Amino acid sequence: MDSPPTEGNRFPGIVRGAEPRAWLRSIAAASVLLAIFLAIPMISHGYLLQFGTDILEAVTLAYGWNLISGFTGYLSFGQVSFFGLGAYATALLVMQAHIPWYFAAGLGGIVGALVALVLGPIMLRLRGILFALGMLGLARILAVLFNNWRFAGGSIGLSLPAELTPVAVYVGMGLLALLGFGLSAFFVRSGFGLDVMSLNEDEEAAAAVGVPTTRVKVIAFMLSALLPAIAGGLVAWNRSYIDPTSAFDPTIDLQTVVAVMFGGIGTLWGPFLGSVVLMVAGEEFLVHFPNLELALYGIVVIATVLAFPGGLVGLADRFGWLRRPIILVPKTSAAAAPPSRAASRDTTAVLEVRDLTVRFGGLTALNRVSLSVRRGETLCIIGANGAGKTTLFNAVAGSIRPTSGEILYFGKPVTHVPTYRRAQRGMARSFQIPRLLPSLSVWENVVLASRHGRQSARAVEHAAWVLETMGLAAMWRDPASRLTPGYQRQLEFARVLALDPELVLLDEVMAGMTRDEQEAVRGVLRRLPEFGIAAVACVEHVIAAIADLCDTMVVLDFGRKIAEGTPATVLKDPAVVRAYLGEPL
Repeated sequence: MDSPPTEGNRFPGIVRGAEPRAWLRSIAAASVLLAIFLAIPMISHGYLLQFGTDILEAVTLAYGWNLISGFTGYLSFGQVSFFGLGAYATALLVMQAHIPWYFAAGLGGIVGALVALVLGPIMLRLRGILFALGMLGLARILAVLFNNWRFAGGSIGLSLPAELTPVAVYVGMGLLALLGFGLSAFFVRSGFGLDVMSLNEDEEAAAAVGVPTTRVKVIAFMLSALLPAIAGGLVAWNRSYIDPTSAFDPTIDLQTVVAVMFGGIGTLWGPFLGSVVLMVAGEEFLVHFPNLELALYGIVVIATVLAFPGGLVGLADRFGWLRRPIILVPKTSAAAAPPSRAASRDTTAVLEVRDLTVRFGGLTALNRVSLSVRRGETLCIIGANGAGKTTLFNAVAGSIRPTSGEILYFGKPVTHVPTYRRAQRGMARSFQIPRLLPSLSVWENVVLASRHGRQSARAVEHAAWVLETMGLAAMWRDPASRLTPGYQRQLEFARVLALDPELVLLDEVMAGMTRDEQEAVRGVLRRLPEFGIAAVACVEHVIAAIADLCDTMVVLDFGRKIAEGTPATVLKDPAVVRAYLGEPL
């Protein structure tokens, strides 16, 4: 591995310096915008007030979409479903239950959030284009449903009480846009927001460091549904009329997506900037170039996205403006002491695998494999490519569900325990190819694991200690994507240590490394007991680099265990020589 930079084991600039100033600038900008927002009703009660309401509606919808699609990466083409549900729920509550408008709009938002809670665990199993199409289908289904529901007015729609007070609608929409901004600010500065962003990077890797992925994305989905649902109720109030065509209009989603992409997806200020600039530009084009409005609008959007893929916020970032602050930055450069753990005399096996079988269709990847790792032991699993080594690790870590067999961790069955729970209980793994969270910083990669590990109560201090220990403190600000391969492997080790594990699963950690890098890894492996790690299981092809470090060696061949014992015995076994080595070692 690479040697650490000359700055050594210190966190340069770790005491909050630039971050507070950037946050104060954001607060100042928000205050100016709030002042403008409050001034508009005082100087106008006509066109300008309605245009301001429309802008605030666009901003609200943009922030709602950004919460699920920008931060988690689940691209939605059906957020208008919640807009329409909120509009109809609000209208029906006002007309049938005679509930005041503001309360009805709030209850309509809750209806949208509850629908997201019910659908989230199902819809969020999909990813990419499948989730996008699923949400688009939901919007179409709801449009057909309300089109044929006489109680809600059917295709004719509902005419609502003429209780229009434009200032009240404007204020309500402004407060809702402010709520959207506040939720986004929470996402970009909190530990929960770090969890959300980790899903966008690599959901499986996030689960491996203890992030409860389903819970996190369902909460984000609910919050993203709340905003458009309340906005729908306010729009219904503003228009005094609602029908399925306007409530579930797909162009609402299209305009929202374009605004967020134009401003900067997954950012705090992007939804606001994109919505305001495009709304104002569209209005100006309509006034001065009515016949070319859509063409000019499209040219502006395309030119900006092509020139600045990060949108307006990406452009500002080139000048050091509007950058996202690093999350959970420690207040001092002092790292905590290593975790202390009393020596245990427990002789229970840390890990037991009993008759584990994994089948993929007609292919048997593992066939009744059994093994155990006891406290203080290091187990090495070897075998040819395709022997089933990584499949075994994936089953033990919870990434795949075995067809049959049982996995015990400290004597307790974990065969059906989800991946994140195993990580939280002290089972940590590395991947064959490091699966870091590339756009997150070195610090955020480590503190993410620490806040879900067994040192969660002191996550920040523990993460600082891990970075010091692994020699990565000097590069704590750097995005993980900029690290060299050696440092990437080092960072993955740091993430494993941040969980404060008792069992470590290492998958070909020395693959593709130079001799010096292998020696650095060997040095870390020798130190693992110092960190309170009870047992180690590793998959490795570089046998010469691992043989003297392991107590027990297991050999797999076409999914079956063909040998087990000490390295000296196993590496001379005729069956092992014939199936894997070619000659004794």
